[in-house]
Amino acid sequence: MLNKRTTVYYAASIAEAQTILKNIAGISLCAGCTEIARRQTGRNLHLPAHVLSLSRVPELCTISKTERYIEFGSSVTLSSMLELGKKNLSEVLFEAIQTIANPSIRTLATLGGNIAAKGHRLTTFAPLLALDARLEVRSPTEALWVPMTRHFSNTGKETPVTGEFISKIRVPNDNWDLQIFKRVGRPGVITDSTSSFAFLVKSQKKLLADIRIAWAGKFFFRQREFENLIIGRSLPLSERDIINLMDKSSLFFDPGLFPPSYERSCFFNLLEDSLRLLT
Repeated sequence: MLNKRTTVYYAASIAEAQTILKNIAGISLCAGCTEIARRQTGRNLHLPAHVLSLSRVPELCTISKTERYIEFGSSVTLSSMLELGKKNLSEVLFEAIQTIANPSIRTLATLGGNIAAKGHRLTTFAPLLALDARLEVRSPTEALWVPMTRHFSNTGKETPVTGEFISKIRVPNDNWDLQIFKRVGRPGVITDSTSSFAFLVKSQKKLLADIRIAWAGKFFFRQREFENLIIGRSLPLSERDIINLMDKSSLFFDPGLFPPSYERSCFFNLLEDSLRLLT
């Protein structure tokens, strides 16, 4: 049951959504509403005073694919993405979505809602960060393609421009020799310790040509300087390489940002386990 003081607006097009956003100050966006429901424990569902639903905007519910990338509307459901299969969807992203809630929730939950949830970076964030996904961000006056690190704040306290929303998510179609996704925390639910880890490797002529390491939970990061330290090394890695990289890794992951904790211990354990797969 909704609280009686909520007004829900339904947009049939992006232009209509932009008009509503421009004319109604402080309006909140939703599609599947699973994130709003997740945060509440009472019998009644309490929404903000004004809510704009994007679930009926056709352009936001489409999936398109080219040779270079696959593009998702922000209101595409997680179940629709799984229906593409691993042949059409990056393995690391596919495996991440499989760990989210249950099939019933995934038919409602959307990709845009999963990455835009406030206060905690949810399951698809780390894989998309590792894959160098870009976001089409629309405001009442323009549409811009930006990297995720430009749109989101690492403090979890970002304040988007009034009327701004994510309309599309573009994921490059790169070929990776190794893709690893790991989820930390209780299965199927989000708690303070819930985090996601993504690890991607591309090799060429027994050299490590590219590597991506991403983490997302209370905050997110990709340390490109640490990735660059590993790129170019000969494969397989030696035991000496592993020891050397793990010794240096603590220098790149600032305890001030990532303080000693259960999550920090999990990250370094996952990092070492993943690097050992390259030996």
